[in-house]
Amino acid sequence: MNLKTIIIGAALLAGVGGYAHDFSVTLDGQRLFFDVTNKVKKTAMVTYKGSITDKQEVDVAGVIEIPSKVKHNNVVYEVTAIGQKAFANAKRLKGVVIPSGIKSIGDFAFEGCDSLGSIVFPGNAVVLGQGVFFKCPVIETVTVGSDWKSIDLAMFRWSDKLASLNIPAKIEKIQGLKKLTGLKSVTVDPNNGKFASYNNMLYSKDGSVLYACPRAHSGKVVVKEGTTNIHPGALIDCAGITALDFPATLKSVSFQETSRMKGLEYILMRSETPIYTAYRNGTGCFLFQVASKDVQIVVASKAKGRYLEALATETGEYATKQSSGIPYLVTEMEMPGKKNVKGVKNFDKFN
Repeated sequence: MNLKTIIIGAALLAGVGGYAHDFSVTLDGQRLFFDVTNKVKKTAMVTYKGSITDKQEVDVAGVIEIPSKVKHNNVVYEVTAIGQKAFANAKRLKGVVIPSGIKSIGDFAFEGCDSLGSIVFPGNAVVLGQGVFFKCPVIETVTVGSDWKSIDLAMFRWSDKLASLNIPAKIEKIQGLKKLTGLKSVTVDPNNGKFASYNNMLYSKDGSVLYACPRAHSGKVVVKEGTTNIHPGALIDCAGITALDFPATLKSVSFQETSRMKGLEYILMRSETPIYTAYRNGTGCFLFQVASKDVQIVVASKAKGRYLEALATETGEYATKQSSGIPYLVTEMEMPGKKNVKGVKNFDKFN
């Protein structure tokens, strides 16, 4: 269904109890409500039916395509906003297409939309209020605006159905990716100047930094050759990881990244020189905090002695930084012992 929804939300000023909408329109058999926001500039905002104190349910269904313009009493208004709670508790709303020209979406605009599965944002930047998609549990597809410079993905955190996401070319800042519990893959437009994707994970453009592995990623993770740094927290909450393959180029990774991986079987270290993953009393050591004592650390046979020498063997508090690092307690059950370090002549069987 291609509903052109035109609701224009009230500003809700001064706590008065007047009606939020200025007029309504029946479109494709459904009655929609609007508020005029500027008579001189002829702008309008999507809103709800009723008053501040007696908001009535927005009875819309299917996929709604909000129009960029709406006509009332022979005046054409440009729709520039979706007001707060405009679609709140629209239980039959399944999708929304937001047109170019929408500059803001108010607080809790789509709160409690139990069936809302798809969202298409406009290309232009949009100011988003608090809890815009609060308690929307089935959001599955999201199209991010092509001209957006930043995005906070935490706005979709109430849904565990959002499994894949594409980052457009102009995005320079990403927040909240780790809030998405169902996310399995991230892809990035090849024209993006700051980010890139590899094996469904988020990297810096040059591949030197692994920023994030989606939380629902499972199985083996092969970190890209050329990566030098694992950003803190990039892997830690990926409980479904069963194996980690770190490249020889890796220089920095925290010992805590593996602490919650209950199904982890092995960590492959391709570098022949151990890296310091933890610090105890300011002294660097090689350590991975694990959820199972059976985790193997696989290294080149000729490097095994160096890894055993660098391996942390004492329980206690370890920090991720040499100085000013917050110490974390590592118990005996969380520490791989020397017997867990396995030397191999080549890594072919692990490829």
